[in-house]
Amino acid sequence: MDFTTLSRMQFGVTIGFHYLFALSTLGLTVYILFFESLYLKKGEIEYRRISDFLIRLLAIIFVFGVATGFMMPFAFGGNWSRFANFAGPVFGLQLVFESITSFALEAIALGILIFGRDKVSKKIFWLSALLVFLGSHLSAFWIVSANSWMQTPAGYAVVDGRVVLAGFWEAIFNPTTVIRFLHVIVATWIAGTFLAAGISAYHLLKHSHEELFRRLLRISIMPMVILTIIQILTGHAHLLKLIEHYPEKDAAYEGIFHTVKGAPLYALGIPDAAGETIHFAFGLPYMLSFLETGSFTSEVKGLDEFPRDLWPPVNVIFTTFHLMVLFGVAMLLIGAVGGYLKIKKKLFTQRWYFIVLLYAIPLPYLANELGWVGTEMGRQPWVIYGLLRTENASTISLPASQVAISLSFIAVFYLFLSVIFLRKFIGVIKTGPAGADREV
Repeated sequence: MDFTTLSRMQFGVTIGFHYLFALSTLGLTVYILFFESLYLKKGEIEYRRISDFLIRLLAIIFVFGVATGFMMPFAFGGNWSRFANFAGPVFGLQLVFESITSFALEAIALGILIFGRDKVSKKIFWLSALLVFLGSHLSAFWIVSANSWMQTPAGYAVVDGRVVLAGFWEAIFNPTTVIRFLHVIVATWIAGTFLAAGISAYHLLKHSHEELFRRLLRISIMPMVILTIIQILTGHAHLLKLIEHYPEKDAAYEGIFHTVKGAPLYALGIPDAAGETIHFAFGLPYMLSFLETGSFTSEVKGLDEFPRDLWPPVNVIFTTFHLMVLFGVAMLLIGAVGGYLKIKKKLFTQRWYFIVLLYAIPLPYLANELGWVGTEMGRQPWVIYGLLRTENASTISLPASQVAISLSFIAVFYLFLSVIFLRKFIGVIKTGPAGADREV
């Protein structure tokens, strides 16, 4: 393989692995802040025990998240030096803001959460939970803003072959920043909700700490439904932005090869970019036109409107997009079943549902990874849409063999980290909250 292809693979592995920890971090900070707020207001020790348990999980996640996150900036200078030289004045600025503001805030406040329970007042501890929540979400904002700028660049000018900042707010709040940020944040909250529900189900199956995990599960059920519905709406709004600013990517997502009036909405199918068709297509006639324009007979642009060399890899992103949607529907159904059982007061009598929740923990993680694969590969052949092609962004002074070696090392290293993380993380889950109520 050539240097650029190997570099793309390496960066994909690096960021894909790191993203798993980022998801969990943001998802858990919501729960920690919620239970710390209940503890501050009501003073019930059970809320403190749940929060302490979640903080222990967050501490492990944060350590591994930092370890994997540090590797990404080195790739910009090593593998993507021409990108760094071209886009640094704008793209690099957002990463600097993320480091000196949100990450620092999050790390300092997390130290208080981990070590300061009995050393600071309840209000200061609650404030630390709030700052960790705000810091982690602010960090996500800067990262998403930088990525969105690569998808829909704005607030820049090209001077002497480099982009320079021409409008700070225009670059930060480029056309897709807000909706993309909302979509990502809701996705992290869904991941946190399924993680909390799955852990609760595990302990209820084991009959350990039942009172505490009944509370945690009871609180987690309705957010499953509400957040998944919100996610569907933000995803649709995001697609509408793509139609406006990046129509060829939307056409690839939906598998529309030829401009057509009354476009169908495919639910399933096998894409064939070479043959420009979707084999075994199954879906709803006219529905895509309706969702995109409000009319069942309106025209939807196909990939044939664009030069072939500017097409995204249709086979990949059609597949990842539709698998992501499939997992989203599965999560909605799981939440809906839980909501029904809760209303009927049968939530804690259905052992089979606990098993479903336990094995459903990976669903939001898989959906998120598929979504990011579709987002990033859907930007191809561009690194910065309309400004810099991927083939012109990678380093040209290094041999491909060096990337192959580093990619192999990273893969082995991440496998090693995965084993350590899972042992530590599952160990804390099995131990459960500290204090009494081990067996109920």
